[in-house]
Amino acid sequence: MALVALASAKGSPGVTTASLVLGALWPRQVLLAECDPAGSDVAIRMTAPGGQPLNSDRGLLSLAAAGRKGLGDEVIMAHSQQLDGGLDVMLGVRSPEQIGGIAGLWAPLGLTFNQMHSADVLADCGRIGPASPQLPVVQAARLVVLVCTATGSSVAHLRERLSSLVHHVDARLAVMVVADPKRRDGVKQVWSVLDAMSIQIHHRWHLAYDPVGASFFDGRGHGRLEKTALIRTGSEIAADMASIVGMPSQYEYDMAQAAFPEGEVRR
Repeated sequence: MALVALASAKGSPGVTTASLVLGALWPRQVLLAECDPAGSDVAIRMTAPGGQPLNSDRGLLSLAAAGRKGLGDEVIMAHSQQLDGGLDVMLGVRSPEQIGGIAGLWAPLGLTFNQMHSADVLADCGRIGPASPQLPVVQAARLVVLVCTATGSSVAHLRERLSSLVHHVDARLAVMVVADPKRRDGVKQVWSVLDAMSIQIHHRWHLAYDPVGASFFDGRGHGRLEKTALIRTGSEIAADMASIVGMPSQYEYDMAQAAFPEGEVRR
């Protein structure tokens, strides 16, 4: 299984909503992990099965205390909980002031997320930069997705963040634009900016934002969710991402080559 890190260059262009959408539509077992130092949004927006409130004391902070003896699938899942609808989630800190309590957790957490046997992990990393405490989680990911909107300021920050981030991560880089499906020209302008850069962007997606679809992930939704543009495009993106991270990494390929050199008969 593999870790996918989603982050923004500045502000809040919809990383949490995008993470919830992708998690709900992921084609295999997945855990949504809130790794945003700014604090948890999921506990405010979403509920546990039966409409019960989520336990905001169970998540990254409780994991930091329990994980001093080591992390693994069982430990991770013991500090996660399920949303109404079935998505497993690890809640983030309640406020930025709690970040100091998990300072030593980020590096081992990222490695554990990327090596889990029971599920893929989608990490909502919020706003990211070279000095961000959650950067080790991003560095451990197999796929790093920067989320932006189709506005000039968002794209400008995206360009600056990509130029910096490329020196800090070895993962495949991707960009996802969250924009009204009618703003195709704006999305094309984002692609033009990326094409003009010398940085290799391996994948790019347009998540079609619509208020009706987004309202379901703010706890305000009514009607048929599957009819929304957000869900239609989200389904395609989730399947694409899952396929990408499901392929063997270069490291796994090299190890396989070392175990079975070319021309050797396998028994």
